[in-house]
Amino acid sequence: MNILIAGCSQTGAKLAAELSREGHDVSVVDPSAAAQSLLSDDFTGYFTTGILIDEDVLRNAGIENCDAVAAVSDNDNINIMVSQIAKTIFHIGTVVASLQDPAREEKFGALITTVCPTNIAASSIKGYLLRQSAGQITLGSSTLDVHLMQVPDHLIGFRAKDIQARKGEAVLGVFREGKGLVLSADDDQLLLETDWLAVAQIVD
Repeated sequence: MNILIAGCSQTGAKLAAELSREGHDVSVVDPSAAAQSLLSDDFTGYFTTGILIDEDVLRNAGIENCDAVAAVSDNDNINIMVSQIAKTIFHIGTVVASLQDPAREEKFGALITTVCPTNIAASSIKGYLLRQSAGQITLGSSTLDVHLMQVPDHLIGFRAKDIQARKGEAVLGVFREGKGLVLSADDDQLLLETDWLAVAQIVD
């Protein structure tokens, strides 16, 4: 895929590195030339300096040939504007905006696809603290409930990937002492009574 990343923040640089390693054509644009130093040494894409909401800058960065755009600067307002420009002017089909402010994420989530790192981090930390519920994560206009449950007695000895979850639910992985979260698809170990299952359900 051809992907444009608007904003070479820590998130943008990390995203660019991972996509580049997977073989995607990645173009990064940022107002500061110094931000290029955040990109990994093995990044093989392009870097452009300029104002993120300037249409000519975005054109120079290759937005007209992109399949997807990620707006991940450290400024929520800029990310919203970049997303709107990408969708309405350049007609990019897949556009994602990172919004740190949960209130803005809730307001604009129905209009553009958004990810709120603040909500995700708070939910994850809560899950670790309580070992009961990771709370809710909002992705775009959908709300995903992720909760932890101790492995029921009748599932001890089974593998997480073999569990037939109830309709509308999915077993994401297993919290295991000494290992943290292990994704179900990657886990061949039999479930123990000390394990916790991470279960996801779309609630809205």
